[in-house]
Amino acid sequence: MSAPSGPAHRSVANIRSPAAGNPGAPASPHTPVRTISSTFGSPSSLRAEEDIVILELGSRYLRAGFAGDAVPKAVIDFGPEEQRRAGDYSRWEVGYVRGRREEKSWGEAHELWRPDLRGLDLGLVGDKIDRAVRDAFTKCLLIDSRPRRMSLVIPSALPLPLLSAVLDTLFTNFQPPTISLMSAPVLTTVAAGLRSALIVDIGWAETVVTAVYEFREVQCTRSVRATKMFGEAMFKLLADDVDPTRPKRESADKRADADRRDLPSFEECEEIAIRMAWCKLGKRVEARKISRGLTPVKEEDELKASMRSLDISGGPDSSSMVSIPLSSTDPPQSLLLPFSKLAEPCESALFAAGTLAEDLDDEELPLHLLVYRSLLQLPVDVRSICMSRIVFIGGGSLIPGLRKRVLDEVASLVDEQNWDPVRGKAVDQYRSNPKLQRTKPRQPGPTEILEEQGVMETPTPSAALIEQEYDPIEEQLKKEAAKGKPPVESGHLRAVDSLGAWSGGSLLSQMKVPAISIVEREQWLQHGAAGASKARDINVVTAHRQSMGAGAFKPGDRSSFTLGLWG
Repeated sequence: MSAPSGPAHRSVANIRSPAAGNPGAPASPHTPVRTISSTFGSPSSLRAEEDIVILELGSRYLRAGFAGDAVPKAVIDFGPEEQRRAGDYSRWEVGYVRGRREEKSWGEAHELWRPDLRGLDLGLVGDKIDRAVRDAFTKCLLIDSRPRRMSLVIPSALPLPLLSAVLDTLFTNFQPPTISLMSAPVLTTVAAGLRSALIVDIGWAETVVTAVYEFREVQCTRSVRATKMFGEAMFKLLADDVDPTRPKRESADKRADADRRDLPSFEECEEIAIRMAWCKLGKRVEARKISRGLTPVKEEDELKASMRSLDISGGPDSSSMVSIPLSSTDPPQSLLLPFSKLAEPCESALFAAGTLAEDLDDEELPLHLLVYRSLLQLPVDVRSICMSRIVFIGGGSLIPGLRKRVLDEVASLVDEQNWDPVRGKAVDQYRSNPKLQRTKPRQPGPTEILEEQGVMETPTPSAALIEQEYDPIEEQLKKEAAKGKPPVESGHLRAVDSLGAWSGGSLLSQMKVPAISIVEREQWLQHGAAGASKARDINVVTAHRQSMGAGAFKPGDRSSFTLGLWG
């Protein structure tokens, strides 16, 4: 038999069996091995390694989400309805009536902590935080409880025992490797796109005014006039209309108001305050003309026309009546109130209407006076920057007309008292009596020459009243330095909006900006709050970062930690 002719690749014998000269060919058909990139791996493992969980802790709410998000994914309430046992769905049943608890103060069952820590169960606070964080992880963030880095946004005046309880709960139950502590006022400034601002936080238990200059807190003042007092005033308004004989009771019977079925509940009073409460207009001050380029005349005219159409002058008008249905009372009923009466809780609680400023304590100042005194205590350069960047945050800032009222009242105080911290009858008499003034402003014209006992004397004016000589070189240097820079807004009152402290923390964490206080889990579990370094214990020379040499900075090599503002 002759040998097959033709090329080898056309041979039929090579179809079933691989060629002998290709030892690397597979023996049977199979699926090729594919290398899956880490970018398309499991999202849970990716988040656990890279994503940072941002937690903002307030007295009534917990906000949680991932770094880089604009808004939090979870907002958890600390009310009594959120503290039920797992599997208790009784509140979804038809005809369910919320039980009322005996409270020593207004809204005590709905707050996580209060400024006065005496008698506060810190263990219960830790349990509430643990449940709220777990609910946020499992229901909203859809992640498990594996260790993740956390950033905690807290108020700058949070007490140290409360901070210690929060860190103990997070480190023990969720085991994050590190927790970064960040101040809420500074993050609010960042979320507004500013470097300096005056943060007016109208919170639950108190109103805190914080001055931030170049991302640093330089001053902090507070007042007890906040949302809690405002809600209590709204409750008294509704309760007095439901039961006119209520104000005549003795003070010993005030605790029984929360248990009475014929009075509105806390939830309903809060809903009415959110939906229908408003703030009256303040003293109208003529706006100063500021050159800011083109003025939107058309939009300004439309705004004024819409404000006139509202007709909310604050006077009692019998024609503007509103009906408020109350479903929490037994039996349910409806109240018919003048719309102007719904502004009284804001006047009495937040602005102390009918009370003189001399009769108020330093911790119970109205909002406009608190803002004015905070600006008055600042240095002149810091004040000029901060007064043009006033940021209102907190639940109380959502009351319609509140921001404009505060700015108008502060402008009125500035026009009346100027920026002079000294006030009183003696000061007014001194200013009005020219004989008591030691220095007088220099009058234009020739200087009067006095001749007394043959000696020629020329009165020397005060150095503060003498005009400085014109320096052309200094003016030229100022013009050269100002080239290419936008004009800085300063010297006038202006309100600025902000996305909130949580959004600021999300932005900084996404940009990998390190916090001042970073607490590691091993060090905290070993030493606790006692192991934190104080400001006097930190050596600036040894803590200075070096880029070369034997003492170069090593990431993660922290022999001690600091609690920053809270230590």
